[in-house]
Amino acid sequence: MNGGAELEVPVQYQPYSSPSPRVQEMRRSRSQIGNQIAPMDMVPYSNDSNGNGNSNITVAEPTHIRKRQENYNIDTSSRVCRNRLSAFLFLFHIVIAIGGVGYLGFLGIRKAFMGGKEKFHMERWYPQLAAAAAAGAVFSCVWEAVIRRFPNIMVRGILWSSPVLSFTAAMVLVSTSIPASVGVGMVLVVFSVAQALYACWVTPRMEYAATILARALAPTPTGKLISDLYHPSYWTVIAAFVWTSVWSLGIVGAIGNGYGFAALIIFGLLVSFAWTMEVLRNVLNVTVSRVIALFYMRGMQSDTMFSFQRAFTTSLGSVSLGSVMVPVIESLRVVARIVNLVEGEDEFMFSFAHCCLRVMEYTFHFGNSWGFVQVAAYGKGFVEASRDTWDLFQERELEPVVNRDITSALCFLSGITGGSLCIIVSGSWTFATHKSFTATVSLISFFIGYFMSRIAMAMPQACVCAYYVCYAENPNNRLFDDTIPDRIKYFKGLPV
Repeated sequence: MNGGAELEVPVQYQPYSSPSPRVQEMRRSRSQIGNQIAPMDMVPYSNDSNGNGNSNITVAEPTHIRKRQENYNIDTSSRVCRNRLSAFLFLFHIVIAIGGVGYLGFLGIRKAFMGGKEKFHMERWYPQLAAAAAAGAVFSCVWEAVIRRFPNIMVRGILWSSPVLSFTAAMVLVSTSIPASVGVGMVLVVFSVAQALYACWVTPRMEYAATILARALAPTPTGKLISDLYHPSYWTVIAAFVWTSVWSLGIVGAIGNGYGFAALIIFGLLVSFAWTMEVLRNVLNVTVSRVIALFYMRGMQSDTMFSFQRAFTTSLGSVSLGSVMVPVIESLRVVARIVNLVEGEDEFMFSFAHCCLRVMEYTFHFGNSWGFVQVAAYGKGFVEASRDTWDLFQERELEPVVNRDITSALCFLSGITGGSLCIIVSGSWTFATHKSFTATVSLISFFIGYFMSRIAMAMPQACVCAYYVCYAENPNNRLFDDTIPDRIKYFKGLPV
């Protein structure tokens, strides 16, 4: 119309608003733009190729697994909080702990300014514990960075550095010639010998452990690490250091006031500290697991800080519950296995050992560290996630593989290494200044160093857990190579 002129339609401009974190997560990050991933590498599912030249390898998909997977979508934006009672109890416990630590710290400081015999010498306790916290934080960050850079070498390094440092810490305590310190030192000597024997026992598993750790820490076929995956661990270590510094003030105050029930207060503070540090560790575990799971299952790179935020909010209930259940169940399971190995020929011991082992294997089904991956990916409750994950392992014939994987043992031994280092630092300091306090300061320092190191080791452990679980979800994913299938074939070929 009008001589062929086109009709112009006015455009209404809308003010720009920043996209929400959920929208941002679905977009490519700057690191993805800078490090383009080939389209073939981003395809997460395939039944005719695994991207490594093995086009004839496929794994049948059981009907019940497929139906269960259809009941859950990968949880990228749901805000449904599971295990709310656990989250409430943990937050309530934090409020009580802050109040108790603040009160005890105030009493300790006040008593430190008193004169005469009532004066409490806080300087004989707190600086050493603060130094242990600082040493644990620095060591954990450096240790994680070295493992990230040299995973193959560090498997052997972890197995042997732990007994060496434990023995060194034991010698520091024994050299004090104080009965309490010597007693603690002798326990560490026995423990270091046990660690050395364990390292010899698992030597045949080292090569596979190094391979699976290297694969898990480099999820892309090109060997590139997912960007920003390690930043939350450093923030978590910093948070743990701050809380440890405050908590140490409270436990020193409890020691200084010398109540009739001081031992009970100290025990409560230690339990509170352990739960808090386990929650921090598993928050990091869920964060990393979500990033890895979304990469393997969706072929997308999740926003790491958004996953970190979700772990502290939406997943906090499941994390809090799992942080109580997993250490208790896994410790009792190890004890049951040891008892089962040393049962002897006595019929009663034989029956008792096998009964304990069966009970703990059944309980482990409902509370294991592998469940955190499905907590992160699907937003399930912790018990449901643990059960479904273990069922998936059994259906994929992965149970013997994950049972003999030593990644969790490597993380535990890293914690022992960090704790022993803190004993060497704070124990030597205390022995040089106030010998009579060496045993107590050393024990608390070991506690601090152990948990600080375990927090940093949550990142590589989560990568390995997610690698196994994502393989179980879809073994035909072309991002996986033959490492796990070959391991399954190896265990199938062993005599029964």
